[in-house]
Amino acid sequence: MPEQDYAGLSVLVFGAAGALGSGVAAAFAAAGASVTGADKSEPPGERQLAGISYRSADAGDDEAVGALLDSAPAPWAVINTVGGFAPHRPLTELDRRELAGQLELNLVSAALITKHALRVMQPAGAGRVVHTASRAGVVAKGSGFAYSVSKLGVLHLVSMAADDVRGTGVTVNCVVPSIIDTPANRAAMPSANHDAWPKVADIARAYLYLAAPESALVNGAAIPV
Repeated sequence: MPEQDYAGLSVLVFGAAGALGSGVAAAFAAAGASVTGADKSEPPGERQLAGISYRSADAGDDEAVGALLDSAPAPWAVINTVGGFAPHRPLTELDRRELAGQLELNLVSAALITKHALRVMQPAGAGRVVHTASRAGVVAKGSGFAYSVSKLGVLHLVSMAADDVRGTGVTVNCVVPSIIDTPANRAAMPSANHDAWPKVADIARAYLYLAAPESALVNGAAIPV
């Protein structure tokens, strides 16, 4: 993918305190964007990246997300890297609380971010929303049901939102990672070949592409990485 120039454009990254979110925020800042990183709690000073301003907002709180989007002019792009993982377990051992938690964390947060991003972008007549789904949402084998169905919901959300915004100058797309080389994933799978896993900096290029002004014709896409 070609390098993108975001000079003069504002980008809001949800989940900016996490491994993926911090890497994506750094990539947009390096491309010249004015980046705001949002997370449930602002990261401590030593974990804050230079050139990025931070705000606290719970992505699962409708009012908090709305207030954040209303606190400044509509951003050019809203990037959602919020999410959490639940491992595979037999359906006979389904944990209702785990299922509800995964739906809240992965799907409800994405829906609320979409709601408020589109609410401020559509009157502006332009903008980009990029979510994070997962390959687990499109395969059955090896995936935990709670995590898989929540990420499948994100894919369907992107399709429906893309249909809603067609012709408005706003696009909604998502990145679909298989696995990401993060400390948490390494700890969860210590015997895996970590060197072969996709790196955050490489995955970030997919977000840069989907959020670029030049990508106006890409809407409703789910890009596997």
